[in-house]
Amino acid sequence: MSRFNFSNVLGGAVFGSLNAFLQHNASRDGYAKANRYEVIILLPSGVTSGSADTAGSSAMSSNVLSRLQGETARRISFRCDTISIPGRNLRTQMNGNIYGPPHEIVQGQTFAPVEATFYCGSDLAERYFFEEWQKITYNPDTYNINYYKEYVGSVEIYQLNEQDERTYGCKLEEVFPKTVAAQAYGHGNSNQIQKVSVEFAYRYWRNIATEPQKANLDSTLQDILKNSILRNIQTRIPQVLRRLF
Repeated sequence: MSRFNFSNVLGGAVFGSLNAFLQHNASRDGYAKANRYEVIILLPSGVTSGSADTAGSSAMSSNVLSRLQGETARRISFRCDTISIPGRNLRTQMNGNIYGPPHEIVQGQTFAPVEATFYCGSDLAERYFFEEWQKITYNPDTYNINYYKEYVGSVEIYQLNEQDERTYGCKLEEVFPKTVAAQAYGHGNSNQIQKVSVEFAYRYWRNIATEPQKANLDSTLQDILKNSILRNIQTRIPQVLRRLF
């Protein structure tokens, strides 16, 4: 009775796969480590440009700006204890209008919120930072809501190698701190550093290396306006002079 030759179906010997595995493990960079990362928080435009008429004008005072700008923002980026590179989910629907087994078709994309924790200094400047960012979204006196573009910023997350070089980066677009979590206190926690947890809401994220930044609405409208003005000027120029342009 002949014996079936599994090697013809399953491929070569096992030691070949092991050698390939060991060879790849001996690469120059090794494995990516979860404790080697960099976080950069880019503030919304409402922090630097605001007037008395904006809904979040109460958040534009000098003491707020001092907390949200300069050294405090850099300090918070360095003190990010935990954060995640977000995933991307393809929203699908079952296509049953066919013969045979059905299959799923893509309808769009969904993105889960990103949670991050930050070490707090004795002055709790980190908590102040995110509280004041939230205040840009509304006026606490009138409860009027500010314009969306005024309170959304962005967050960049980078994977670093052993040489502190960026090997991967993603950018959360149109970000704001949706939730600043409660902070617990207790006499038995004398040796624990206080942390503040923040849940970021955002519209979408993109791979910085492979996905170019999309043009925002303001720049698109400005380009349309410039092109319209240029066309109106050119139509009024005599035919002889138009050849010079």
